[in-house]
Amino acid sequence: MSFLKSARKADTPVPTPAQTSTQPSAPLARVADLKARYGVDLDATPEAARIRRLTCFDALTGLPNRLLLREQLDLVLRMAQRQGHGVAVMLVDIDNFRRLKQSLGHQRTDALIRLLAQRLQSGLRGSDLISHASQLGAVDHHGALARLGGNEFAVVLSHLADPQDAERVARRLREAASRAADLDGVEVYPTLSVGIALSATDGNTPELLLEHADLALGRAMDQGRDRTQFYNAAMDAAASTRIDIETGLRNAISQGQLALAFQPRVDGRTGQSCANEALLRWRHPTKGLLAPEAFIEVAEQSQLIVPIGRWVLLQACRQARAWQDAGIAPTTVGVNVSALQVCRPDFVSSVARALELSRLAPQWLELEVTESALWQDAGHALRALTAVKALGVRLAIDDFGTGFSSLSYLRDFPFDVLKIDRSFVKTLPQDQRTANITQGIIDISRRLGMEVVAEGVETEGQRLALLSYGCYQMQGFLFSRPADAAALGQVWGETAR
Repeated sequence: MSFLKSARKADTPVPTPAQTSTQPSAPLARVADLKARYGVDLDATPEAARIRRLTCFDALTGLPNRLLLREQLDLVLRMAQRQGHGVAVMLVDIDNFRRLKQSLGHQRTDALIRLLAQRLQSGLRGSDLISHASQLGAVDHHGALARLGGNEFAVVLSHLADPQDAERVARRLREAASRAADLDGVEVYPTLSVGIALSATDGNTPELLLEHADLALGRAMDQGRDRTQFYNAAMDAAASTRIDIETGLRNAISQGQLALAFQPRVDGRTGQSCANEALLRWRHPTKGLLAPEAFIEVAEQSQLIVPIGRWVLLQACRQARAWQDAGIAPTTVGVNVSALQVCRPDFVSSVARALELSRLAPQWLELEVTESALWQDAGHALRALTAVKALGVRLAIDDFGTGFSSLSYLRDFPFDVLKIDRSFVKTLPQDQRTANITQGIIDISRRLGMEVVAEGVETEGQRLALLSYGCYQMQGFLFSRPADAAALGQVWGETAR
C-alpha cells in the first residue's frame, strides 16, 4: 500500500526527500481514473510533486510521515470497505528510547533510527500481505511503513484475511529489529513494542484506528516491552481511568493533597526503632486516603513522579529535622527514589537542596533505590549514586531479589543497606528453598559490610526465623503499620518518658 497521494505504477519506487524529478509522478489519465473512482484530489504537476515530497516525507529516513499516513490510511479504508477486506494499523515503538538517546547521543541515535527503518522495510518486503496490497494500484514496496516522529513508526497492512497475520508480521518486524546494531563502535540490541488495531473490530476511520493502536502500544510497553498487543475495548476504560488519575495528581500537587506516613524499621530483638521509611499518601477529595499502589504507575508514566519525588524528599527531611528539634533521638529517614529521578541530571543537586532547606545532617537521610532503577541505565545510576554518597547520604537497595543482576549491583554500587523483598519473607519459615536463599542473601550482605533489613515481617515465626539467619533489622505489620508523623512522635515521646 502506498502512502503517496499521487499515483504510481506498481513497480515505480517511492522517491525520498533527497530525490528530485521534473516529470509528473503518474500519467494524467491514471490520476483522473483514481480521482473518479475514489474521490481523491490528486495533483500530478511537477511543482506539486516536489512540494509533496518536502511536506509528506520524513527527512531522516525518507519514509512517509504522519500527514501522508493519515491521508493514505483514509484512502485504503475506503477501498477496503468497497472490496470487503480487512486493514490492520500497527504502531511500533523503540523500547527504552529515552535511555538509549542519553547513552548514544544524537548522531548515533539518528543512525539507529535509520537502521531500524531499513530493517522494518526489509521485513515488510517479504510479507505476502504487502504484496497483496499492490493490487490497490498506487502501491510499491515502501508503502506500508511510515515514521510518525521520534521513536515511533506505523505500519498499515491491507487485504488482511486473518488477524493473526498481523501478529505474524509484528513478530517478524521485532525479530528483524532485535539483531545487534553497531553504531560507530557502540553495540546495542534494540527491541520494539507493537500495538495493533483492526478495522474489522476496532474502528473504520483513521482517527479511531490510530488511537486504538496507540492504546494497544501503551499496554504492550506497560507489560514489559518487547511484545505485541492487540487493542481491546477494556483499554478505553483503562485509558479514561489513567487520564482521571493523572489530572487528579496534578491537582494534588498544587492543592496540597499529598501527605507522608512513616513506617518504623526496628531491631527484631528489642523492638527499638532504627529508622523510619517515608511512604507517600494521597488525600483524594472523593476516594479518601490512597496508597501508592493506586496511582504510582500513572505518576511514573506521566513523569509526575519527578515533582512528586522532590516533594517527598523535602518533606521527609523536614520531618526528620522536626523530630530532632522536638527532642526525639535522631533516627534515619528512608526515602524511595524512582528510576526517573535517578536518571535526571539534577538528581544530586535536588538531594543537596533538600538537605540544605531542611537543615538535616546528611547521615540521617537514606535513599532507597530499587533494582529496576539501576538496570535502566546502570552507568548513569552508578555515577549519580556515588555522588550522592559523597554528600554523606546513606544508600539502600530496596526490594532486593526481584531484579536481574542483583549480585553485580552489590559488587559495584556503594550501598549501606540491603532490604530483602517481602516475597522472600512471606513463606518463612515453612519454605526451605526460600529460607536457604534468604540466608544466603544475608550472609553475602554481611560479608560485604552491609546492614540487612527484612521487609514485610508479619508473624512471630518470620521474626524468629530471620533472627536465626542473622537478620536483626525488620520492617512490617508485626511491629507497626504506617502512621502519620504526629502519631509516631507521640509514641516516641511516651517511650522517652
